[in-house]
Amino acid sequence: MIVAGVFDDIKMMLRRGDSLTWLIAVNCVAFVVVCAVSAVSHFISADMGWFYSWFFLSSSAWHLLTHPWQILTYAFIHGNFIHFIINVLLLAMAGRLFKEFFSTRDLVGVYLLSALIGGACFIAACEIMENFGMLSGCSASVMALIVAPAVYAPNYEIYLTLIGRVRLKWIAFVYVLITLLNMFSVNWAGQFAHLGGIATGAVFAWLLKKKRINITVWIWKIVDSISKKKQPKFKVAYQNPEFRIKTEKELLDDILDKIKISGYDSLSATEREFLRKMAED
Repeated sequence: MIVAGVFDDIKMMLRRGDSLTWLIAVNCVAFVVVCAVSAVSHFISADMGWFYSWFFLSSSAWHLLTHPWQILTYAFIHGNFIHFIINVLLLAMAGRLFKEFFSTRDLVGVYLLSALIGGACFIAACEIMENFGMLSGCSASVMALIVAPAVYAPNYEIYLTLIGRVRLKWIAFVYVLITLLNMFSVNWAGQFAHLGGIATGAVFAWLLKKKRINITVWIWKIVDSISKKKQPKFKVAYQNPEFRIKTEKELLDDILDKIKISGYDSLSATEREFLRKMAED
């Protein structure tokens, strides 16, 4: 009964969850799959190399040409528990902070774009240095989600347990410094993926703040074209003889009421974008 209750809670969370919840869920499911495949392989004395070569990102550009999906799948798969739990916890915290300034669509867009650019940086570094290896984990995407708010609002303060109030720019600085210091470690090639994520988050936030250019828009155009779902419009039809469309003021009032009742996190990406536009006007 307890197990059934836990599964019911998980299903309810996923139904109510936004894009961040689903990103975390996909990472968790992927890790369970890795563990299951590893257990079966160990039981039958088989090699896990085939699995890695299919879903981890190879440092070989030629291998990527025949396995193009790796440029994204690696960002959801972790090879060991420590790497997995650290990245998922950071993803949860960085994702919540990211949503304070950007929409959930931006969250997914930055996650995927930083995975692409981070993976490309990893391959480029390995090809130049003639080093072979494989990359896994969402570290590049997490770095982007940490850096983006720091560039967008560098003096914004958050409270950290045992430390106190800290500005975002100093948190980002620490992560960048750790990445640079790790360039001298065994996993130096993976740090180039981190740098790619850092650059992606910084450029995304700077262009959105200074030029109002969103570099992740093209990702959602592809996703929307595949799913064939149009963006919801701020128009509500009333099924009565006096059909009318809600005014911007009415929409704003409805959104503010929703915030009072359910909190800011309950807003959809479209509603958050509407609030942002109204604030700019």
